[in-house]
Amino acid sequence: MTLGPLLQVTQMTKNRSVDDMAKKLFSKSEVQNRIAVNTVKMIIGDIVTLYQEFKKNEGTGALFFNPASPNNSCYMSIKDIKNDIILAEEVMDNDLKVFLEKLLNVVIKEENGDKAVVVLLDSATMSIHLVDLNTAEETINELANAFSRD
Repeated sequence: MTLGPLLQVTQMTKNRSVDDMAKKLFSKSEVQNRIAVNTVKMIIGDIVTLYQEFKKNEGTGALFFNPASPNNSCYMSIKDIKNDIILAEEVMDNDLKVFLEKLLNVVIKEENGDKAVVVLLDSATMSIHLVDLNTAEETINELANAFSRD
């Protein structure tokens, strides 16, 4: 398993795959850009809202979000993460253990913060993201503007 870097949404613009995705979403068409920007903002808003609801009901933790299969996403509280660290040790999966320990540290640091702790999953990686809606909106607008000028 390859572990993704610890990222914040504001740092995602440096990521090549994000640039590639932005090129596909945004174009020279102002109408198409407005639709794409609003769609991305709505998706991120839904992710943050989902995180906040889970945090309120289950306590501090992280939302594991699978963009390819959103229905298979789940929330893990601090207790769940600690239990999975123990399980990773038992099955001798050191990469997973290290990742979960990093995640636990991030979750504990953000316990009283207002950023959503989201782990994005795909077929090969997991990456930790701290999502702030205001910063995310600025980044989305910057991407749309940059790619509409190219």
